[in-house]
Amino acid sequence: MAFSLPQTETEVSSLPPSDCPRRNPKSRIHEFLMEDIREDILLEAELLLLSFATGIQDAAAWPDYMCFASNQTGNTLFLAIGVAGLTHNQYSFSNIGVSLSMFVAGGFILGQLGNLIGVRKRLWLLISNLIQTALVFCALIVQYSWPIRRDGPAAMAVIGLLAFSSGGQVAMGRSLKITEITTAMATAAFVDLVVDPDLGKLKNRLRNRRVGFLIMLVSGCFVGAFAAREVSSSFPILLCAVGKALVCVGFLFNRPIKEDNRSEEDLKV
Repeated sequence: MAFSLPQTETEVSSLPPSDCPRRNPKSRIHEFLMEDIREDILLEAELLLLSFATGIQDAAAWPDYMCFASNQTGNTLFLAIGVAGLTHNQYSFSNIGVSLSMFVAGGFILGQLGNLIGVRKRLWLLISNLIQTALVFCALIVQYSWPIRRDGPAAMAVIGLLAFSSGGQVAMGRSLKITEITTAMATAAFVDLVVDPDLGKLKNRLRNRRVGFLIMLVSGCFVGAFAAREVSSSFPILLCAVGKALVCVGFLFNRPIKEDNRSEEDLKV
């Protein structure tokens, strides 16, 4: 009786493709979704696009609802001014309260969920950004379906949806540890840029990130403002939702960390 010895790993790898064991498609999809994505130019571009969408969103929210959906520093200031009685009803304090509370709620809920799943997991980035995008589309539907008024249930719904989405977006961005691209707050980026000791160097990735972020955020503000003036106040929210949807698609193409053999210093160009 003839016996065949077990094939070695080398022998298996040399078999024709038809003889090699095939991986389960579900296993491949699971492995793909559970990959930790690497920090590279594509991830930076995705965060910059989210920054652009944030600028569009806040430029659209302020004229209609007298509050910001993302800029919570401004909302906090206006809230304090209103409580102190130093205003003549220029701001909507109910909307400010909704925006601030929903922003914190979005950051807390989506931020803690990200900690449980893994903040760099492709699965989590897709889930988080899909939730954010869906909320922006919901805000667009509410604004389009009801007459636009500064105050009232419809206004609070729009602001609440946008603010929750923004809170989740900032939490996602901060968890990725690319602190130069916050996707929402410009103050720290301006200061960090001008105090950078390597500001004038030709190769300075951190400076380039800050400059790119500021350009995209400011550009988004201008695009949102002119889009609202020339088309409608719903159009900038649509642009914001489309931008976030493009980032969702982009997360499917990020390369995993295991494919990146370069050191962190190699990335600082």
